[in-house]
Amino acid sequence: MTIKNIFCFGLVLISTMNFVFATNYTVSTKTDLQTKMTAALPGDTVVVVNGTYNWGQFGFNNTKGTTTSKWIVLKAETRNGVVFTGNTFFQFGGKRIMVTGFKFANGNTGLDDVIQFRSSGGTSAHYCRLNNITIENYSSDSTGAAAGLSSSIDNKWVSLYGSNNRVDHCTFIDKFNAGATVVVWYDNNTYPQLSTPTYHKIDSNYFNKRSFMGGNGGESMRIGVSTTSRTKGFNTIEYNLFENCSQTEPEIISNKSGFNTYRYNSFKNCDGGLTLRHGRYCSVYGNFFIVDNSTRTNSYGIRVIDKGHKIYNNYLEGILGNKNKLTSLRCPIILYNGLSATNDTTDPAKAAGYFPTDSVIVAFNTIVNCSGGAGIVLGFTDNGANIYQPLGITVANNLIKMTTGQTAYNPPTNTQLTYISEGNIHKSPNGLGLSSFAGFSEAVNLNFNTRTNGILAPPSLVQDAATNTNNYVTMLTGLDASGKTRSTIYDVGCTELNATGSVVASPLDSTQVGAGKPIIVTPVHLISFTATQIKNEIQLNWKVENEINFTGYSIEKSINGINFENIGNINASNKNNYSFNINNTNNLKQYYRLKLIDKDGSFSYSNIILVKLNEKTEVSLYPNPAKAFVSINVSKITPNTYLVLNDFNGRIINKILLTESIINFSTSNLASGLYTAQLIENNQIIKTIPFIVASN
Repeated sequence: MTIKNIFCFGLVLISTMNFVFATNYTVSTKTDLQTKMTAALPGDTVVVVNGTYNWGQFGFNNTKGTTTSKWIVLKAETRNGVVFTGNTFFQFGGKRIMVTGFKFANGNTGLDDVIQFRSSGGTSAHYCRLNNITIENYSSDSTGAAAGLSSSIDNKWVSLYGSNNRVDHCTFIDKFNAGATVVVWYDNNTYPQLSTPTYHKIDSNYFNKRSFMGGNGGESMRIGVSTTSRTKGFNTIEYNLFENCSQTEPEIISNKSGFNTYRYNSFKNCDGGLTLRHGRYCSVYGNFFIVDNSTRTNSYGIRVIDKGHKIYNNYLEGILGNKNKLTSLRCPIILYNGLSATNDTTDPAKAAGYFPTDSVIVAFNTIVNCSGGAGIVLGFTDNGANIYQPLGITVANNLIKMTTGQTAYNPPTNTQLTYISEGNIHKSPNGLGLSSFAGFSEAVNLNFNTRTNGILAPPSLVQDAATNTNNYVTMLTGLDASGKTRSTIYDVGCTELNATGSVVASPLDSTQVGAGKPIIVTPVHLISFTATQIKNEIQLNWKVENEINFTGYSIEKSINGINFENIGNINASNKNNYSFNINNTNNLKQYYRLKLIDKDGSFSYSNIILVKLNEKTEVSLYPNPAKAFVSINVSKITPNTYLVLNDFNGRIINKILLTESIINFSTSNLASGLYTAQLIENNQIIKTIPFIVASN
C-alpha cells in the first residue's frame, strides 16, 4: 500500500472515529477556548477552569455539529465558578452547541450584546442551547447601579438569532440600562415581508429587578421588532418568572411576531405586563399576574393588539395600575383600537403603529381583587389617531371581582365595536360598566376561598356554570390554568374546582427557576423534523428529547400549508428517534407537521415541512478549484444516500452518509489535482461532479 493510500485510509478512519469517541478538553485562555470550540466534534466537551476573566470579545463558529448530532458542550468547571467581567462579551455560531454554567457580573459592554447566538462573522446558531447562565449588573454604565441611575446606552443581554434555539434555567438580575434583556431577531426586517420562522424556546428563567427608568426600551423580553409583525415565529415562552420589575417601559414582554405561545409564566410585583404589541394568532394561557405590593402602581396584565389572539386560563390578582382611571392602559386585560381601518395594510409607515384588535377570544380568565377603572377594557386608544375599533371579540366565562372600579369598559366613542359575551360572572363596586348586561351575571357575594396552589380558590357558584362549554373545548384542550383536566361542563374562570390529574403550573418563585434550579419539568423538545421520498413513499423522521409526562405524536398533512388533517398517530416510547411512512403516488406539493401531545392534554406543533414529490435531485459544488475546502449542496436527501469523494485514480478518499443538505469537506490535506464527488442513492450513481484541488 502506498503512502498516499495509507493517508487516505487513515483520513477515512479518523473521520469515522471522530463521530464515535468524545473528547474532553480543559482551557483557561481565550485563544485555547476558541481553538478547541472551533474544532470540537459532536460529543466533545470543553471545560473552562474556574476563575475571573476579562476577555473582551470572544467566540467561535463551529461547523461540525448537525441538527441531530450529540451536543458540543462549552461549560464552566463548576456553575458560576467562571466569572466573566469587565467588557467581556460572547458570540457563537453553529449547530447543537450547549453553553452552560457561566456567570457574567459587574461588566460593561457598551453597545455590544453580552451573549449573541451569532458568530462575529455573521453565522447564526441553530439547535443550540444556553443553560444555567447568570448575568447580573452587566449594564452599560460604570456608575449606574451604585448611583441609582439609568443609562440610555442600549444593549441586549441575550440576542437570539437562527432557529430552534433554547434559553433555559438562566438568571438575569439588575439590568438598569436601555435595551431588552432577551431578544429574538429575525432574518428579514422589511415590512410586510415574512422572515424565516424561528421556533425558539425560552423557559424556566428568572428575571429580577429590571429597572431602566428612561422610558421605551426597558423590556425584559422582546420577540421580534415592528417590521417582523407578519412573520410566523412559532416561539414558546413558558415557565419564566418576572419579579420586582420597576422599569418605566410598560412592556415586560413585548410580542412582535405571530403564532407565539406564552404559557405558565409568572409576573410578581412588577410595573408592567405582557403586551401583544405586533403580530397575530398568539396564544396566552396559564399565566399568573400577582401584585401584593401597593407601590406597584403601574402594574397591568395583558394588552392585546392586532388579530386572532387567544387569551384564556390566566390568573390576575391585585392589579392596580389603572386605579380610578378608566382610560389607563394599565389594567388587567385591555384590547386596543388601531390606526388603520384594516389590519392588512402593507404600508411600511404604519408598521410601528397600533392595529385594531380583531377576532380575539378572551375566555376563562380570573380577575380577582384588582383595583382600577375596569377589569376588561373593550377598546382603548392612547393616541387620538387610533380611531378604528375592535371587531369580532369574544368575552366568555371570565370570573371578575374588582376591589374598586367597574367590571368592564367600552369607551363611549367606540360605537362601531362588535363583541359577543356569554357566561361571565362578576362583582364590582361600580357595577358592570356596559350598557348591555347580556353575557354578564352579577354575583351577590363573590368571595374567594383559601389560597390553593398559590392562587385564591373561587367560590362554588362558578362550578359547572360555563356557557357553551363545547365551543371552547378545542382551545382549552380540556384544561384549567394549573394544567389539570376540567369536568364535562367547565367552571367559570381559570380554575376548575373538581379538576383531576397533576398540577403542572402554579405561581413560580425563585427557588424553582433560574440558574442552578432545574425543577420545572418542561414539555418535550423537538430537535429535528424532516421528510424524504423513497419511491412511492414519504418518510417523516424526527428526533426529540425530554419525553417526560408525554403521550405521543399526531401526524398531520395539508395540501395548502394552512388546513391540516390527521393521518396517523404514534405513542411516545422514550426512544428519541421516530419515523412514519406515508404511501403516496400523486405529484402535488404536500405539507406535514407534528402535533406533540402531553399527558395533561396540552400540545404544541412542529415546524411545517414541504415535500415536492418526484423532484429531481440537484447537486452543486463550490468553490472549484478548491484550496481549503469544498461545499457541496444536495437539493434532496433520501435514506441510504452517500457522498463519495474519489481521487484521479478512482480510489475512494471519503464516503459520507448524508443527513444534511450542505456538506463542507476540508481539502487542505489533499494533494493538488483532479477529484470527483459522486452522489449515490441506493447503490446507484445519481450524479458525478469533477473538481480540482489547487495548491495553496
